[in-house]
Amino acid sequence: MPKKRNIFLLVLLFSGAINFAQVNPILFEKITLSLKDSDLVTFNLAREKFEQESYIDALPAFEKLIQNNPAVTELNYLTGICYSYDANHVDRAAYYINKAIAKANDIDGYYFNLAYAYEKNDSVNKAIENYKIARSLEEKKGSKHNPLLNEINYRLNRCKKIDEFKNKQNSVEIRNIGKPINSDASEYCPLITSNQSIMIFTYRGPKSKGGKQVVKKHGNSPENISLFFEDIFISKKINDTAWSEPEQVANLNTLLHDAAVCLSSDGSQLMVYRNVGKGKGDLYLSTLLNNNYTKPVYQMGLNSTEWDGSACFLPNTDRIIFASERKGGFGGKDLYIAQKLKDNTWGNIKNLGPVINTKYDEDAPFVTADGKILFFSSNNSNSLGGYDIFRSDIKANEWQPPYNLGAPINTKNDDKFFNVTADGRTGYYSSYKQGGKGEQDIYKIEPGIPGEPVELLEVNGFVSIDGKPVSASIEINSTLKNKKFNTEVFANKDVGIFLTNLPADDKYELVVKVDKFPQQIIELNTTGIDSFMVLNVYADFTSPEYDKKLAELVRSVNETELKHAAAFDKADFAARYGDKKNDSLAYKVQIGAYKIFENFNYNNILGFPKIIRSTGNDYITRFVMGHYQTYNEAEELLKKIKNAHVLKDAFIIAVYKGKRKYLHELVNGKVFD
Repeated sequence: MPKKRNIFLLVLLFSGAINFAQVNPILFEKITLSLKDSDLVTFNLAREKFEQESYIDALPAFEKLIQNNPAVTELNYLTGICYSYDANHVDRAAYYINKAIAKANDIDGYYFNLAYAYEKNDSVNKAIENYKIARSLEEKKGSKHNPLLNEINYRLNRCKKIDEFKNKQNSVEIRNIGKPINSDASEYCPLITSNQSIMIFTYRGPKSKGGKQVVKKHGNSPENISLFFEDIFISKKINDTAWSEPEQVANLNTLLHDAAVCLSSDGSQLMVYRNVGKGKGDLYLSTLLNNNYTKPVYQMGLNSTEWDGSACFLPNTDRIIFASERKGGFGGKDLYIAQKLKDNTWGNIKNLGPVINTKYDEDAPFVTADGKILFFSSNNSNSLGGYDIFRSDIKANEWQPPYNLGAPINTKNDDKFFNVTADGRTGYYSSYKQGGKGEQDIYKIEPGIPGEPVELLEVNGFVSIDGKPVSASIEINSTLKNKKFNTEVFANKDVGIFLTNLPADDKYELVVKVDKFPQQIIELNTTGIDSFMVLNVYADFTSPEYDKKLAELVRSVNETELKHAAAFDKADFAARYGDKKNDSLAYKVQIGAYKIFENFNYNNILGFPKIIRSTGNDYITRFVMGHYQTYNEAEELLKKIKNAHVLKDAFIIAVYKGKRKYLHELVNGKVFD
């Protein structure tokens, strides 16, 4: 099957895959005899790049040779094949190959490569016409084992599928996420935390550790090959449209292949792929500890003697879905499920079966945060190009027959590694598209899950001792539906935060544990949730000394702030300034100071804006809700809070040019004049 450039060249060489773009060596010898002696060095360089499948790198040399040797039409044929793998100039492929049409009968595989060029340029009818000519020629050879004939039949079926799907378009918006993540090199397999705070991805290019390295000749492969190996990079989200400059992830990258394949929703567990000789590629696990990922550990039981190279965690379970080429599957790569038995050891491995797996390849699985949807990539008979992204929904604990996501998500090239945020509004995947920054690029898709909203509660937690962040374990149990439901997440000691996603229609208790303090329990009820919600929760542990000091401070601050709020004529303020806006002004509802109330019932504020904990210039920690441009909008939230009998002492505070202001300070400062 034709392949793009040399992105996964090393794996292909070791697996003995066939590349139908390679030409009969006799053709190269014919061209050599037709060239001037002064062009032989250039031709040998072009041939070397071609045989290494570095087709785009071979183009400058071939085009120079055509200029010097216009009568050697076979050079046009090779140039056209190279353009078949250039997404930005694929329209040139058939043009060049057709220049050698007079010698078509003398060039083995000519009509196949011409058909492939038309297919890549969306000229499906011409592709079918030439694939049929190629099939007729191969059938006349009478060979019982003819891989090219099998490939032709496969691609004819693919062209029919492309024709079927051409009028089926998804209403989604797809954008290249651009710099600084995408570059002239290859970036792929984007992995995100469920709240998009970080992105970890695989990179292959000049910034790879060790630079370009030489791979020695192996089996039927060409001479020694120079290439970059895979490395793992990380970027942090700055805002809705910007990411930080990517950096190599410490402890993870070696001089060999290191690829990121799976990230837990809170970013605490990272599965990586390495090829270090134990198998044909294996899975390793790294854990986030003190804000750094640990050295990856080989996963016993999960890996086989064959290729095991991609995976995804099943949310709130001890199971994982992974791709493997182990014996006993339905095709090349199959998807399997495994259960964690203990740290770094897995068992109870089962094939997902013929509903998901085919005689082709299934790879790059991802399960949504609510556990209801499985996305994966496959090059099966229902794909449009190479690998396409498919979706399967779970019903009655069984994965249903998958369907192709269609255009414009899927293209005639490989589309893989689909990830979706917890709210389903944004997805990320990698593809080799026309207009990209380099080779493979990472793309953003909105919405990530078209259709009905995701029913899920995202819980962002903060744990502290005497106001300072601390490490903690958070055990999560279901108290309603699933008595066996039990999972655990951890708060990082440097920042004290944790993240978990809780499915709808259940009740949970979050048991927060820190050293030398009694545990705290936060009860949450997701019954009745019909959309995606976000809730911030706080577990503040305090020493007796801090409690005493805190009580005095809270009383003093509350008395002062409530006095300011009560003494001001808010009705008059609302009438005069309630709908007025100022670009430097925002309103929030303050619900408390220093620490969240003990035994606070978070269920009463589900659907309300998130509680935000912040420390101002006066070094006082406050808890606020909402962020509004007008006073009247904030007043609506305050009324809802008081009507729900949640926080009777809540009041509205203003933030002007980054500083807290009481309402009378806005008037006295003539903010609205």
